[in-house]
Amino acid sequence: MRPSPAVLLGLLLLAPAALAQGPGDLEGLRQRFLEGTGRSQFHPAGGSSRSTYDGQAVYHSNELLICSDCHVMHASMQHNYAGTTDPVMGISSFPFEPTPNPNLLKYNKLDLCLSCHDNVAGVPDVMGADVNGLTQRAGGHFEAPESNPATGHNLGYNVGPSTGFDICMRCHFGGTFATAQVTCVDCHTPHGYGNARNLQWASDPGAEPIFGLFVNPAASGMARYEAANVGYGTLDNNTLREVTSICIDCHHTFSGSYYVDPNGNGIHERHPAYNSEYNSTNTIAQGAAKGSTDPAHWNAGTGAGFDVPRVRFIVQGADTFAGTQVVDANTNGVFCLSCHYVHGSDNAFGLVWSNAQYGAGPSACDQCHNKSGL
Repeated sequence: MRPSPAVLLGLLLLAPAALAQGPGDLEGLRQRFLEGTGRSQFHPAGGSSRSTYDGQAVYHSNELLICSDCHVMHASMQHNYAGTTDPVMGISSFPFEPTPNPNLLKYNKLDLCLSCHDNVAGVPDVMGADVNGLTQRAGGHFEAPESNPATGHNLGYNVGPSTGFDICMRCHFGGTFATAQVTCVDCHTPHGYGNARNLQWASDPGAEPIFGLFVNPAASGMARYEAANVGYGTLDNNTLREVTSICIDCHHTFSGSYYVDPNGNGIHERHPAYNSEYNSTNTIAQGAAKGSTDPAHWNAGTGAGFDVPRVRFIVQGADTFAGTQVVDANTNGVFCLSCHYVHGSDNAFGLVWSNAQYGAGPSACDQCHNKSGL
């Protein structure tokens, strides 16, 4: 039996420093819980009212929330809703008499998502090669479930609840970060509420603000999921937050001054990752004074590091797709998606560029740092 949230919080508050695996494990979690002031202790800023910056309707939301896509009333269907036996909505053949699942789901929650989102034309394909033929999906792609890949997140069939302390249990108190699994509904709400891609905070679903993920208004159909047609902005407040505030729930040790610059001396011990919730923002230009970045090189977009496409960046003050396309080292910041595809990629760590031969850099890294002189 799992301990209650109150017991878990007590363990965090009482755990001696010796139990922490460095400044970012239990000690870091304890710091987060102590500092939290809103509904979610991972996200003390809380959220805002629902709205959307995307003019096109979001599937699984409002009028496009089709109950029978995911639910079956009696775990018994002899034909489809048109009265025929043609395949429909994740059901390949009839009669359809599955083992009953919690919440009247057709299948377990992972297989249910993949019944549409794997190798089905006209639906975003998140697994392996893309059936829709996109050049590069904005989210990248997963490998086979429970394969514990080195190239991205590890999908699991038996992942527990997606809220609060249950998430912590995947890595702590018996779980391990190396083997932790995720499922689609950790980050995407199946019932939608207007956020881009139906994204949510896994730790506190429904409390999140609007996320600054913008789609090229000229794109339609599956082209809306092409990486080149997606941009990222933030207003650094609850009107509009960077989409990577989602990542904090599990990867909370990789951003914020507590982890990036624990000594407060301006010398980074971890690479900065944009986190406006904890006042830990960055721009490419801010490293120029110490010689760690080259703003002019970033703006020019040629030379060292640009042997691979320009990495993605977050734009301070951008609240339109056009605004997210402005290259300016004074407003462009580094965030999780600068280096990683959220689902995964063909490269180790889900990196956005190939690193198999030499490891990371100078490709991509020198777009900001310009150190190799290549």
